[in-house]
Amino acid sequence: MHRRITAALLAAIVTTACDDPIDFGFGEWDAEVDTVTLYTVDRPEYQGLPSAYDIRATRTLRVEDPAATGQWDFALTGGDGGEPLTLTPLGAFFDVPSHAGIAAVSGTFEALEEAPTDSASYAIDAPIVLTDTLYVIRSRVGSVQGSSCFNFAKVDPLVIDQVAGTFTFRITANPNCNDSALIPPEDD
Repeated sequence: MHRRITAALLAAIVTTACDDPIDFGFGEWDAEVDTVTLYTVDRPEYQGLPSAYDIRATRTLRVEDPAATGQWDFALTGGDGGEPLTLTPLGAFFDVPSHAGIAAVSGTFEALEEAPTDSASYAIDAPIVLTDTLYVIRSRVGSVQGSSCFNFAKVDPLVIDQVAGTFTFRITANPNCNDSALIPPEDD
């Protein structure tokens, strides 16, 4: 009887956490590395080009697209009129609180194994000036079947072009909800 109750409780936890039970931090995942270029949202000539990134869906978005409102975690801003390029979390754009955050960290892309778990490590309502450092991104909170869910990704700058107003980087995201590991279990 005890085993059936334990199994039922575990099944309830897994199925209420995220859309896909494997994405609650218990599943295997592959560290797929994407190379992405974002264009600053502050230049009119880049309207229609991707300026924001959604780490859950691993996709770029256009901030000005009405369907993209609130569906991304960070955007590229600045780079106009001599301003430095910045990474700006969702919460810096709207008066709606967001937990999407950006943390500058030390180390190398390949060796970074864990995202910071302390919320104070992340900028959530102000831009961060882009430098040649490693970044960890915490996604906005998703509410799936009544439960909160974060995802984490690591970002390695490849090209920060202040003149052109573009940022090219490589990124890998953990698809598992609330799992701060940045290297899949089999790669540990």
